[in-house]
Amino acid sequence: MADILDYVAWRGDLDFIQSPLNEVDALIFSQLSYLNFKGIVKDSFDFDRITLADCCEKFFNSDDYESRSNVGMLINRKTLDLLKACGNSRRFGLVRVCGFVEKIDYENEEQFSAVTFTFRAKGSKSWNFIAYRGTDDTIVGWKEDFNLGYMETVPAQKDAVIYLETVAKYCKGRLVSGGHSKGGNLALYAGANVCDKVKKRLVWIFNNDGPGFRKEFFESDNYKSISQKERSFVPQLSVIGMLFSHSDCLTTVESGEKNMLMQHDPFSWHVLGTSFVTCTQTGRESRLVDKAVNEWVSELSMEEREMFVETIFTVLSDSKARTNSELSENLFESVARMLKSASKLSPNTKNAVSKTVHLLVKSLIDANFSTN
Repeated sequence: MADILDYVAWRGDLDFIQSPLNEVDALIFSQLSYLNFKGIVKDSFDFDRITLADCCEKFFNSDDYESRSNVGMLINRKTLDLLKACGNSRRFGLVRVCGFVEKIDYENEEQFSAVTFTFRAKGSKSWNFIAYRGTDDTIVGWKEDFNLGYMETVPAQKDAVIYLETVAKYCKGRLVSGGHSKGGNLALYAGANVCDKVKKRLVWIFNNDGPGFRKEFFESDNYKSISQKERSFVPQLSVIGMLFSHSDCLTTVESGEKNMLMQHDPFSWHVLGTSFVTCTQTGRESRLVDKAVNEWVSELSMEEREMFVETIFTVLSDSKARTNSELSENLFESVARMLKSASKLSPNTKNAVSKTVHLLVKSLIDANFSTN
């Protein structure tokens, strides 16, 4: 079955005037946001914007290509192939790229990155796709994901709002936002919380298997004002997209991966024409995870949720690793340190933390096998 790379090969000769933006394009832009464009794409939105074709050439010919191409173990290295395919295509090659920002703040537990793709489309002078990066290889990025379970707002969400309003200020034309994983959450949050003037310019918001929110978010007038623009997709066996509360307008996509956690990878999603291959509902295992995890979380007070998250990442920090790749490289040593740290906890907390750490370690092992 075809994937997003096959889509570029098949659709790459048609520009966005001939064939309008679709959900597959949105996932491609979202996936490209995982790449390190620092020094290639400006952080400004002036008219001197680089084309994706030139961006691709500079990326692969840069002096620091080895470090730049180190995408981390949790991000499929096919993303490099995707950049090359897009840069060499008519559809994506002439797309202009601007506004690349990247921020990792360990003290404030924030991982944030975004980039904007601008292109001409039928019936409008220009369209601007704001792509928010999902959770990367850093442990602080995963900590911020867990913080979504108890904090009203995390730092990356605040930056996502500022970024969207900045794009709206400097970029004319229609706005579309999206992201994969936490990037989808950021796109939805930003769309709901920008001013009304910007909301009117937003055409769609694409959320690709992004973690949810506190249930109060979906009850707010801010969310209701953009709910019709939401386009949310999850794979059959979604874990990330089932975390916390989420909207009812989920489209389930067929994945070629059998492993539940690996279905989060966009390269495993099946594509047919200009759309995803869809299923009638999420898989039984995914619904069980949704029910078990979210029912358990909903029974905890905000203080208990915070304590649980802090405890897990205190245990993880004892591994001395700052990225999942480092955690994986010294897996046995890291697990030994984490277990020693967890042994000091109360029985109930120790059990919950141990199960969570076990799930993380299993995902790291599965990810290693899938890339070797």
